[in-house]
Order: sequence, then structure tokens, then C-alpha cells
Amino acid sequence: MKDLIKKAFGKDMFLIPGQVSVQGAIESTIPGRIDGNVRGDVRTEGTLVIGKTATIRGNIYATDLEAFGKVYGDVFVSNKAIISNKAYIKGDVTALVLEVEQDAVIEGAIRKHPTEADDVIPPPVEEDEVKPAPEEDEEKASSWF
Repeated sequence: MKDLIKKAFGKDMFLIPGQVSVQGAIESTIPGRIDGNVRGDVRTEGTLVIGKTATIRGNIYATDLEAFGKVYGDVFVSNKAIISNKAYIKGDVTALVLEVEQDAVIEGAIRKHPTEADDVIPPPVEEDEVKPAPEEDEEKASSWF
């Protein structure tokens, strides 16, 4: 656990401090730590640490995750997710390896998935094509009863 926190403060890491609020999605090719408030999806390649003062209202996509704060959205982790005893997640959690500490709260489904997180995300729903009504000359289905 200490290694993950040390990594989150290392070089080439992003940090959103507790005094900062972000409106919109965050996409990063580097790992990072969030202690502030985010309204939007968070996508990162690497480890994401959600501090105990953080609140995220959106979906999370990461390689590894360590959560101490609050998440209101679905979580997709392609490797390992650690949900601490202070964390609150209202949404589904999908991860290859999941460690949930006692007193952690997850209000949603838990799924173990050996595939990449992008493969787990359901495809966007497309509108059904309007099918033409059957011709009046066509034979109608009949019932035996």
C-alpha cells in the first residue's frame, strides 16, 4: 500500500488537491492522485489513488486503483483495485483483482473480469431501426386456439 502512495507522488504523476474542483472528464496517460472533487469520468493509464477527502461523480477507468474517498459511478479496473475501510462507492466495481477492507461500502455489483477495462464497458446503445409494417397482402399468423 505504501508503494502505491509513493508512486502517486513521484515524478510524472498528476495531483488534484483537496481545494480543487473539476467540472468535466479527466483523461491521463500517467498515474495520479485525486483529493478534490471531480464531476465527470476519470480515465488514467496506471495507478489512481482516490484520497479520503475526494468525491468523484462519474465513472473511473484505471489500471490499478486505491480508493479512500467517495465515488458515485461505476469503477473499471483492468488490474488490481483496493477499496479501503474509509471508502464509499455507489456503483458497480469491475476488476481483475479486488481487495475490499472491512467497513468499506460498495453499493453495487462486484465483477471479476480478466479482460481489459475497455472490453468490459458496454457498447453505446444504438436506436433500433424502424421496421416497415408488413404488407396487407401477406398472410397473417393464425392460432391453433
